[in-house]
Amino acid sequence: MKIYSKVLTSALLASNIFAFSCYYNKAEVNPATAECKEVIPTVSFSKDINPILTANCANTSCHAGNNPEGNLNLESSKAYASLLKKGSGYVDTIHPKSCVLYSSLTSITNPMPPKGALSACDLKRIEIWMKQGAKNN
Repeated sequence: MKIYSKVLTSALLASNIFAFSCYYNKAEVNPATAECKEVIPTVSFSKDINPILTANCANTSCHAGNNPEGNLNLESSKAYASLLKKGSGYVDTIHPKSCVLYSSLTSITNPMPPKGALSACDLKRIEIWMKQGAKNN
């Protein structure tokens, strides 16, 4: 009985280590520390940010439809108003990396989007857009 107990304990421990080591390995690099080598002088919400959000966030099981997750609708026609809703904290033009949007996109424990991290250059575009005043351009 002792041998069975030790084997079972070892198997459970090994499976837990394996499970935790694979948590969110959809990106090999932490998106918050990855570097973008691309030069991005200016960012437009309509040309740069909205397509990122539409492709990665605005689907019916997440941030779209009649009942979007977190009451944040990122469909193309509603994304800007949702992100800039007064008091939401989604966007911060002074400290972009501290806002809800950027923190959610770079979270390791509760990653957004759950299907995998955005590229370092997409994150840089979002940061630059906020630093440039988060304009609806």
